[in-house]
Amino acid sequence: MFKMINKIQHYDWGSKDALTKLYHIKNSQHLPMAELWMGAHPKANSMVEDLNSQQKISLDKLIATDPSYYLGEKIAHKFHRLPFLFKVVCAAQPLSIQVHPDKIAAEVGFKRENTAGIALCCPNRNYKEDNHKPELIYALTPFKTLNSFRHLKEIANLLLPIAEASPVI
Repeated sequence: MFKMINKIQHYDWGSKDALTKLYHIKNSQHLPMAELWMGAHPKANSMVEDLNSQQKISLDKLIATDPSYYLGEKIAHKFHRLPFLFKVVCAAQPLSIQVHPDKIAAEVGFKRENTAGIALCCPNRNYKEDNHKPELIYALTPFKTLNSFRHLKEIANLLLPIAEASPVI
């Protein structure tokens, strides 16, 4: 049996107390704790501790020792690594709209930016990994979300009263 030791992402929009309330994670520096990442992402790889030997190893290295055992034969053959990142998101403020590429666009864009020498931490980097980002939401606490946009004709009709302000509407 392994114990996972996961990474917290401290983005400005994060809650300072949600992870403490949900999982008793201490926040002595009172930093925003926006996301708890569980997975083998290069930016924040979980560590796993063998409870018998108390040895620690990063999750990606553990999986690499025997991908078929840890991922299952089918997933190991298809992806060669853990194909998802599990996040507990704790937003204290509304989040911006996000658009994610499909798998092929992510692979092409990631390779292009690596070839161009753009570091993963650069703010002008668009593709920080070669994976797509399918998402699933499971609410642990009440929250509100918006999904999609109104139809274009409906948006245009709403903007008609102010169309004189801008010829591009």
